[in-house]
This record gives sequence, C-alpha cells and structure tokens, in this order.
Amino acid sequence: MMIMKTERIINFEKLVSQEKSGWLEKALWRQENHDWLEKSALIAIKILRALSDQGRSQKELADKMGVSAQYINKIVKGSENLSLETISKLEKALSISLIEVPGFSSFASEESICNPKERMDIATEPPSSYSSLNPVNEPQKKRNKKLH
Repeated sequence: MMIMKTERIINFEKLVSQEKSGWLEKALWRQENHDWLEKSALIAIKILRALSDQGRSQKELADKMGVSAQYINKIVKGSENLSLETISKLEKALSISLIEVPGFSSFASEESICNPKERMDIATEPPSSYSSLNPVNEPQKKRNKKLH
C-alpha cells in the first residue's frame, strides 16, 4: 500500500510546476483596479451586443477602426484600460454611445460646430440641461438677460 502512495506523490509532483504562478499578484492587481475593470467589462458587453445586433464581426470592427482584430478581442474581454480616443472611435464605428458625462448633453451637432451663426446661437442660449451650472443665487431669466 505504501508503494502506491509514493507513486501517486511522484506523479503529482511531475504535474506541479516549480515556477511561481503569480496568482496572488494577479489577484491584488485585479482588486486594486476593480473600478475601471468593472467599467471596461460593461463597455465590452455593450460592444458585443452592438456587434450582434448589427450582424458584424470583431474583424469588421477592427478594419473600420484601423486597429488589429487582436486589439478588439482584448477590448471585448473587458480587461483593457480604454482611452477616451479609443472609446470615441468605438462609438463612431458602431454608431452607439458607450459612455456619457453626467450633466452634459451633446446639443451641438457637427454642422453647428462648423457654422459660426449656429455657434453664436448656442453660446447665447444655453440649454435648459445646463441650469445646474448657473450660479446658485442667480435665476435663469436674469442670467439670460445679461447674455443678450
């Protein structure tokens, strides 16, 4: 009976690597980066859903964005720390919104950015969604009169 136990131990030791796995360091890293990793995972889900809805592949998205398919694969795994530039490219390529800035609504279209007349209208008539940006003691009407 002793011989079988020794053989099992020998076989087990053959399977066990002598190198450190690094699991503790990886776990600590995931814990330290939990916040952005969670957001990255949510963005990845949204991208995968958009690709599915549009009947497109990761390769097609990569080609449209001018990046490698491997990079898109890293993104959709949800562990890539995305830059605002990359998020903007993804949004444009997929025609979706991935993130929003609280308290900001995009009220200026590309045409109004290029048209000085429309830019002037935007500058003199702030949207109602910006009311939270008004000085606390200054009512909206009083502020609008000052602008005109």
